[in-house]
Amino acid sequence: MFIDLMQQLQKPEKFKQPDKMFWKDPHIAKYLLEAHLDPNNEGASRNTNFIDQSVDFIKKIATKKGDQNIIDFGCGPGLYCERLAKRGYDVTGVDFSENSIKYAKDSAKDKGLDIKYRNENYLYLTNENQYDFATLIYCDYGALAPNDRKKLLQNICRSLIKGGSFLLDVFTEHKYNVFSEGNNWYLRDEGGFWSPESYIELTQNLKYDGYISLEQTTVITKQKTETYYIWNQYFTKEMILGELEEAGFTLISIYNDVTGEEYQEGNDTMALLLEKSY
Repeated sequence: MFIDLMQQLQKPEKFKQPDKMFWKDPHIAKYLLEAHLDPNNEGASRNTNFIDQSVDFIKKIATKKGDQNIIDFGCGPGLYCERLAKRGYDVTGVDFSENSIKYAKDSAKDKGLDIKYRNENYLYLTNENQYDFATLIYCDYGALAPNDRKKLLQNICRSLIKGGSFLLDVFTEHKYNVFSEGNNWYLRDEGGFWSPESYIELTQNLKYDGYISLEQTTVITKQKTETYYIWNQYFTKEMILGELEEAGFTLISIYNDVTGEEYQEGNDTMALLLEKSY
C-alpha cells in the first residue's frame, strides 16, 4: 500500500487522467449535485444571481438574429436550460453525469418544461447544422486536454448552423498567477464528500508551465486508495482566440464573464461570443 500511495502522490504528466472519474462514483455524484443546486456555493455552478444575469445577457445576444434553438454543453442539472426554456427557447442540454441529467429531466417534467436532455459525452456528439446558439459555461473548456479541446470545438462548430453563435468562458492567466501551490491533509472521521466511510484526504495544488494547474486529491480508506485530478488550463486572449479560430469561429465580442460585463485586463475570467465562420 505504501508503494502504491507513493506512486499516486507523484507529480503526474499534464492532463493525466485517473483510473476512476470521480463524477461517476454514486456517493460523490450526490454531493456534486448538491453543490450544483446550492444557490450560494460556487464549487460546481455559479450563484443564482449570476446565472439569472447570464441568462438575461444570453437572451439579449441570442435574439439579435432571431436565434431560437439553443444547446448547452455541460448543462449539469439544467440551471441554465430551465431559465432559457422559460424565456421561450427550444433548449437541449448535454452532460455526461447521469445523476445530473436525471435530476434535470425530473425537474423539467415537474415544471412542465419541454427540454431535451442527453446523457452523453460531448466529445462524441455528431450533430450537424442543427443549433442556432451554443453555450459552454463555467470554464469547463479549460478542464480538457488540448486534443479534447480541439475535438469539442469541432463538435460544437459542426452542430451549429452557418452563422450560428457560441458563448463560452475561460479562466485567464491572471487567475493562474494567483493560484498557490501547496499540500495539506485532513482526517474525515465520519466520511464526507469523497467517501461515506472514514478516510484520510491528501491534497496538493501544482502549477505547470503553459498556464496549467492541477488540484490533486488522494483519498485513503480501509479498503482502497484513490487519486482524483482537477485540471485547469488558463488562457491569454491570444491563446484562446488561436484555438477558436482554428476550429472555424470568428470573434464577435469579448467580455469579463458571461453576464456581458465589459472586458478588462486582469480579470479572473474571460467570456467570448463567436460566430461560426463557414
